[in-house]
Amino acid sequence: MLWIFKSLFHFKFSRQITILYLCIFFSLPIASQVLPSEPSLVVAPIQGPINTEFQEFAPTMTPDAKTLYFYSKRSNRGYTEIFKSERKKDGTWDFPEEVDVLNSPFDDQSPFISRDGKTLLLSSNRDGSVEVMLPDGKVGISRDLYVSNWNGKNWSKPVALPAPINTDDIEENPHLLGDTLLFTRYPFGKPNLAKIYFSQYKGEKWSAPKLLPSPINDNYATIAAAFNDDGTILFFSSNRPGGYGGFDLYMAKIDGDSFTDVENLGDPINSGEDEAYIIFQQVKKTFLFCRRVDGRSFDLFTASVPKQENIVQKKLEETKKISLDSVYFERASSVLKPESSVSLDAIVDYLHENSDKKMKIIGHTDLTGTFEDNMVLSKERADSVKQYLVSKGVDPKRLLTEGKGPTQPMVQGTDESSSKKNRRTEFVLIDP
Repeated sequence: MLWIFKSLFHFKFSRQITILYLCIFFSLPIASQVLPSEPSLVVAPIQGPINTEFQEFAPTMTPDAKTLYFYSKRSNRGYTEIFKSERKKDGTWDFPEEVDVLNSPFDDQSPFISRDGKTLLLSSNRDGSVEVMLPDGKVGISRDLYVSNWNGKNWSKPVALPAPINTDDIEENPHLLGDTLLFTRYPFGKPNLAKIYFSQYKGEKWSAPKLLPSPINDNYATIAAAFNDDGTILFFSSNRPGGYGGFDLYMAKIDGDSFTDVENLGDPINSGEDEAYIIFQQVKKTFLFCRRVDGRSFDLFTASVPKQENIVQKKLEETKKISLDSVYFERASSVLKPESSVSLDAIVDYLHENSDKKMKIIGHTDLTGTFEDNMVLSKERADSVKQYLVSKGVDPKRLLTEGKGPTQPMVQGTDESSSKKNRRTEFVLIDP
């Protein structure tokens, strides 16, 4: 399961704002080395002509954070549709437009774009969805989950996921990380019975969905679960007792096969209204979530902390290269360790924000072992780093790799301190 990774969060927080701040802060350990004593969280409606008197819900972004997708009933067609908006240079969002290839003459909802930007999931009751026999003898159409793929220019026509994912119940709010799919399910017409399910893709098929265990699912409605990028934290919305309003946003640590330290995200995220569907946008270090406004419909909101200095970007802009000794591999192997993801994600963010840049990845080894083995190993490690960046949505055509082995040591010596400095990965900007 995705939650086999041990949580990076080994803290017991007393303030919900600090929880969210740490979520952002620890995604940037090389971007800032000082934790402010009084972190501030800025919550506001999303900027631009996005929110209307109609409901806006289920925000998701492309990996480069330049395109926003969501669904709304703002058109005069009488059903919900999926819209997209482009980020303008001033950081606000342009006027949204319908995404024709994803929409149908029925309700299309809950778009979600995977971290690599190649897969979009949505919920719809379009033709082909599972039919439901209602108690009054009429036939209803359930909302099912559909998948669309990005070909580099356009999304493909959505195709329904197979049984056992889609049933005569309502399936909505999909979220995919790796091979694990989260979604909300409830009986037709009974959203008060909503629960979170998960399924895994194995052997080219989806496993039978299972309920997430307590304390995520309980006797109350639980909806719209989402992982953080590392699969160490789960966000979800629930109307369980003890909250600020109807539905509140919560987070839980993932520890093995269980969930611990469930926390209400508190003020200013939660309010006396309903909040739901929170996601974290890695590039912009911003949370997006939905809040019911004035008791009428949901709008899209953002939550962010003051921007921290990005050492990676500053270094690359000044010297056109940066060397990291915080990219870790298994011993004498090119297999990346999980703790390398934090440093590498800073490189991913830079490449997504600077889509015109190309980069060479250079692997270096220490001075122990044979020259021949180290040359091969350094190239394999550079290739492994490239594959990680590609898995996060970076175009492989923008990346070159090279192995320098032990030929360019930072220091002379074979003691562990010297070897640690020499075992490094270098990232160099190259002309487009």
